[in-house]
This record gives sequence, structure tokens and C-alpha cells, in this order.
Amino acid sequence: MHLYCETCKDETEHELIRAEKNLYRCRECGTVLQYIPEESVKVKAIISSGAESEVGTVLLRKSDFVEEGNELVVEVEEGFKIGEVTSLELSSGKRGVKGRVRDLRAIWLRDIGEVIVRLSLHRRAVTTPYRLSTPGETEFEIGEVLNINGRKFRITKMKLLNGRLLKRHGDKAKAKEIKRVYAMYERGR
Repeated sequence: MHLYCETCKDETEHELIRAEKNLYRCRECGTVLQYIPEESVKVKAIISSGAESEVGTVLLRKSDFVEEGNELVVEVEEGFKIGEVTSLELSSGKRGVKGRVRDLRAIWLRDIGEVIVRLSLHRRAVTTPYRLSTPGETEFEIGEVLNINGRKFRITKMKLLNGRLLKRHGDKAKAKEIKRVYAMYERGR
């Protein structure tokens, strides 16, 4: 196990020498220290993917702080998902934007492992809505050409979840940050 050694002033390999007293010896210098691992707890987590939500758990230490925007790994029935915290339900029943793990009843998250990007595809006077499922880390760029159903559309603007509007050529955003992508039909390219 790697622990911080005061003598070595670094994180070094330690060996357990007395389990009942949680005593560990540094393998570099021989210094003995007591290390009591902090208790971890499972917190109820509701993770949403579009219109569907499922209940899972997040494993955290009691003293950890959680706040909106944190990315956490959620254990669900079929495995694991990566989620971004959108809200916290406190033990008092109230909602909050940040809190200590021991004071939480549930964590609400948005699935960012696989997200739906909404597109508005413009062709002359007709605008067609389109939904694209993609990993949350996929980057989109103003000026990029997308091939959708055999037609090419150039990205002209992107509205982000935080309210910003990207419209300068070369501006980029990850799929997990995007509210809507606007693209124009490209003829003969």
C-alpha cells in the first residue's frame, strides 16, 4: 500500500505490520505509522439518460464534498456509467448544489458517457430536428462538416448548456456540454 511517509517526505510503499492497530512500516526508511482508512459509504444515485432514469449507487468517503458539475462513476444494474452531478438531495429533504457526503440522501446526475446531441439542420427555408447519440467526450467544432443521412451539413453555431453561444470558426465543445448544434446544408461538396 502506498502512504505518505513523514521521514521520506514522499508517498512510499508501506507494509502492514499489525492489523489490529492499523500499523504500517515504510519499506524505504522503516518508519512506523498508524493509518486508519476512512469509511466509504454507498450513496443513492439517480442517473438520467434523456427521458429515462435509473437508480444506482456511488461509492464515496463520508468526509468528501460533492457539488454540481462533479463527474462521478455510478454503479447501475448492468455495470457502470459516468454522470455529471445536477442536484443533491440533502438528509433534510431539501435540494442543494453542494454538500458533504454524510449529509446526502441522494445524488442526481446526467449521463455523460453516452449523450444525445440535438441538431437543427437548415436547408433553405426548412429546418429539420435531428438527434445524434454519441460519447460525451466527442468534440464538435464550428465549421466542421457532418455527414447525416448521406447529406453534408456545416456546423454554424452551438448553444451550450451553460448558456454560451459559440459561432466563431474553430470554436469547439464536447458533446456533454452542448444543448443544440445548428448546421447548414452544403450543396455539391
